[in-house]
Amino acid sequence: MEMVSLSPCLPAVSRLAFGSLTVSPLQACPDTESAADIIAYAFERGVNFIDTAQYYKNYHIIRRAFEKYGRAGDVVLSTKTYAYDRATAASAVEEARRETGRDVIDIFMLHEQESYETLRGHMEALEYLFECKSRGIIRAVGASMHHVAAVEGVVTLASRGIKLDVIHPIYNRAGIGIVDGTADDMAKAVAKAHGLGIGVFGMKALAGGHLTSSAAEAFDFVLDKPFIDAVAVGMQSYSEVDANIEYFESRVFSDEHARQLAEKKRRLHVEEYCEGCGACVRRCPVKAMSLEEAPPSEEVGEFVRTYTHRAVVDTEKCVLCGYCSGVCPVFAVKVY
Repeated sequence: MEMVSLSPCLPAVSRLAFGSLTVSPLQACPDTESAADIIAYAFERGVNFIDTAQYYKNYHIIRRAFEKYGRAGDVVLSTKTYAYDRATAASAVEEARRETGRDVIDIFMLHEQESYETLRGHMEALEYLFECKSRGIIRAVGASMHHVAAVEGVVTLASRGIKLDVIHPIYNRAGIGIVDGTADDMAKAVAKAHGLGIGVFGMKALAGGHLTSSAAEAFDFVLDKPFIDAVAVGMQSYSEVDANIEYFESRVFSDEHARQLAEKKRRLHVEEYCEGCGACVRRCPVKAMSLEEAPPSEEVGEFVRTYTHRAVVDTEKCVLCGYCSGVCPVFAVKVY
């Protein structure tokens, strides 16, 4: 497995990172033991970099994977938080340390930043993360984003003396999931940040599954960019781990892996008992969810719908992150 330098603050990382959103309650993941087995298998095969988030609620799965692997200290762990002030940041850091069993978190990022103003609004939390870095509790501080404006905001911060160590932007050849621009727009902004010495590991190279049928071209598009140091890829099975490692090592898929990837279909499903509250619409980071009118007295299974609206998804925009499922009060939105 190719190893790269993401930041001087960190050990070398595998260019392929395990994106653990796919093994979290936000998606139709395996049970804890099975999910941990898959992660540990990736570690055994040379992937030493895993990304998660406080919002994913899967620290217990990653901790179990560390236990199965037996060499947790060899793995670079990245996580993210929506914390906005010192108190919520402190709570997030301690939760990550406690629940993963790690005294030191390698990368701690602000989750899903949107612009320079958003970064400024989270400055108290950001300052706390840097404080933790000075104390040796965190090795690197960063931010994740679906917005070009957030990358530009990181560049602006650096010009004002606040330089992040790492960023985690969405980037794929179709530009799917980039909220405020194109793939070219994101590339220009990320290149600026990388030119300042900020490490970059991308997300959604396969656009949440939209590009799986042309995975080789999708991976090449990202891996050929000099401003992308590493890439987090979501995996849910041993075969996906094997296929992705194979491609990152050789730039070739075996016929069997190519067939498996081409046949893999994932989708966001809205159950008929959706109450149309709009929580998923407000939460969707890529504006793929909306509400449509529904018959006010529609019989659905054993009950009668009394709600006037239900959620619908624009499949062309959806990146299958599952963030919407995390806020649904009746668990009507799921990724399969």
